Amino acid sequence: MTRIRQPCGKIAGKVKLNMPLNRIPLLFLSVSLLGLTACGSGSPPSGEIAATRELGPVKFPDIIRGRDGGYSALFGGQSIWIFGDTSLNSPAADGATWRSSTSCRTVGPDARNNLDCQDEPLDAQGAPEEFLPFTSSELSYNQAHFRTDIPEADQARWALWPGPVVVDPNSGRALVFYSKVFARPGIWNFEMVGYSFATWASPDTAPVRPEVNPGASEPTLLFPDGATQIGSGALIHNGYVYVYGCRSEWLSWPNFLGRVRFSEALHREAWEFYQGSDSWNDNPETAAAVLEAATMITVHWNDYLKKFLAIYSTPLVNTLSLRTADRPEGPWSDAREFHQGVAPLDSEQWDYFGLAHPEFARENGRVEYVSYFRPTEFLKGEIRLVEVTFK
Repeated sequence: MTRIRQPCGKIAGKVKLNMPLNRIPLLFLSVSLLGLTACGSGSPPSGEIAATRELGPVKFPDIIRGRDGGYSALFGGQSIWIFGDTSLNSPAADGATWRSSTSCRTVGPDARNNLDCQDEPLDAQGAPEEFLPFTSSELSYNQAHFRTDIPEADQARWALWPGPVVVDPNSGRALVFYSKVFARPGIWNFEMVGYSFATWASPDTAPVRPEVNPGASEPTLLFPDGATQIGSGALIHNGYVYVYGCRSEWLSWPNFLGRVRFSEALHREAWEFYQGSDSWNDNPETAAAVLEAATMITVHWNDYLKKFLAIYSTPLVNTLSLRTADRPEGPWSDAREFHQGVAPLDSEQWDYFGLAHPEFARENGRVEYVSYFRPTEFLKGEIRLVEVTFK
């Protein structure tokens, strides 16, 4: 089965609602096919690659069949990983074989021999609990409509898909970007309702979705209506939360950039967006394209390269790519494909969701660790870890 991801969106899949909608990469043409040098400076990226090494699949509990995503952050002294739709090999304690969002934390700080990521919290059947909490109305709706014993025309669900995680070095608190989605059975049959942050006090507590627009029809959404498609990647720099977003164009998905002080992140009026030529204003619709990459990326400072490093999966092929820049807004270098992933068993599918995990970096960033998702079977796949060493 060919599985497709909507541009700048999330999952689409032709499956029933008693199992996860199939997540697959964004419908891109590859960098090699398109020659995607848009949003690049025309210069090569900093740092030559000495070697890359496949470490194999990240280890999860046996009940996990497949999980999408894998943004991570050093939070409370632990590497915390966040995932979107998660399929299970057997029913959880509530009878479901699906989770909209899940999380785990790794055992040990060393990734040289791969990672063991234990899900917390787990229910009585050893299945992960939902990570992002539904409101009472969302939960009630899903209980009534997210089932197969009713007509397909009445089946639907609310989904909460987490994105990047940023941790404030001063307060130690985290923000988790997420999108709210309304989905029905069938391919492409879903609507991105909006985007927002959940707050997270510590790894041992559940995140909270605060009401950032009291009295609105969607009070938890910072960017309602799905118009500002933001949240492809994020980082903390000089007290600001920098958040990348994408807007789909013909055969191209350039990323734009917004920023806000961490302390003001939940206030929409405090946000500003890069317009080019060192100019910022509050209008995301006129924001300049700064980075041609993918809808799911990571950007972080690499002290070995003395550059910001963007990592992402090369669209439509089984490789990972990188770009470098002096500032989050660029100008960014041209892309470099630096690793060939293990190909899926089905030649009609491809690897996706390449993300860096800088909390495991060694030798001041000379050695980095990157993950990507490799589809294996129907609604099943593995998140593989790669060690990347610069010269």
